[in-house]
Amino acid sequence: MGYEWIIVRRHLCSMGRQMGFTSAIAIVGVGLGVAVLVITLSVMNGYADMIFDRQVDMNPHVTVRRPYSERIENYATIVHLLEEHPEVVKANPVIETEGYVLRRVKSVGAVTSGVLVRGVDNAGMVNAIGHHITAGTLGLTRLEGGVFGMVIGKILAEKLGASVGSKIRLLVAPKEVSTGLMPPLRQYVVTGIFETGFYEFDAALVYVPLAAAQRDLQWGDLATGIQARLVNAFEANRVSAELREVLRPAHPDMFPTSWMYAQGNLYAWIWLQKWASFVVLSLIVVVAGFNVISILTLAVNERRREIGILKAMGAAPKSIAQIFSREGLLVGVAGILFGNVLGGGLCGIQKLYAPISLSGDIYFINALPVTMNALDFILISALALLLCLAFTRWPAKRAAGLDPVEAIRYE
Repeated sequence: MGYEWIIVRRHLCSMGRQMGFTSAIAIVGVGLGVAVLVITLSVMNGYADMIFDRQVDMNPHVTVRRPYSERIENYATIVHLLEEHPEVVKANPVIETEGYVLRRVKSVGAVTSGVLVRGVDNAGMVNAIGHHITAGTLGLTRLEGGVFGMVIGKILAEKLGASVGSKIRLLVAPKEVSTGLMPPLRQYVVTGIFETGFYEFDAALVYVPLAAAQRDLQWGDLATGIQARLVNAFEANRVSAELREVLRPAHPDMFPTSWMYAQGNLYAWIWLQKWASFVVLSLIVVVAGFNVISILTLAVNERRREIGILKAMGAAPKSIAQIFSREGLLVGVAGILFGNVLGGGLCGIQKLYAPISLSGDIYFINALPVTMNALDFILISALALLLCLAFTRWPAKRAAGLDPVEAIRYE
């Protein structure tokens, strides 16, 4: 250990009340700046992951449709063509339509709600709804008595006062209503309840068997689209273009669309917000860095005599500068450690216990999402350390430039 580190240690251990308080302020300032950055990036990570997990988990990676959402006939051959692609895990026909559900409650009467109806063959293959079932099972089949099963979101179930086994009536809205013939209200039995944490899904999405949706719409063996799930969701744009070429010879009117085309702008916007927030909130660390300048300037003024003696004994200006640079660096490191512990601790509490809850109908999620990324911690710590090091340059240079004669003349 060089004598510079010995002097730094003695300086820090012998700080007076005023300098000790100033050092504490500098450490807390840097720590709060680091903690704010850690929390902000963790929240943005959590929101981005939530968007990916919910939107991509519950929605198909690629959807094949005809122009203007016209019905698809003979979809079995198209499903076969899609599944021949090496990056397609599974493909299923789907019917998507709007409608509303009705349930009679003794104390209230009829309770209704508008919903998005998805008729699928097997929701667990193309959509990962099966991972979010909290009650019942994914029973999208015909039950005893010819009644079909239905899977609904938790918020919708609470609104309707429904549970597994409850009977619900569904009215689907066909595209063509010019004839004035509306499909009848059909009775379903709730076989499963899912919870994704995403308000739009949990409050307004229901799954029914494909055969039930075809019956209700009086369509026969038709579908509105074909959904495909890929090995890698982030390759959806490339794969959808390849599938377009596969379908073009036999089905020129079929157009594959990736999830990134429909939802990618939102995902990209979140990441843009993340790094924009990082740049803006870095100014907090910059402001805290001025406290480092203050403490070092105060240290230089109080130790003019010691600096003069060291230089008179032969200490090089470079060594004097290193002493004060290292003092500022240690203050910065202490602040960075404090900020990482504070920010990481608060994020961990939110992740485990979710004390900050949100109104799902406004913010689309029920609690503030948090995902801590080690790379973010490293990046924030490196930025704060570089800023603290930069702020030590001026006081250290001033100390190194002191004339030893002038420094000890009046001492």
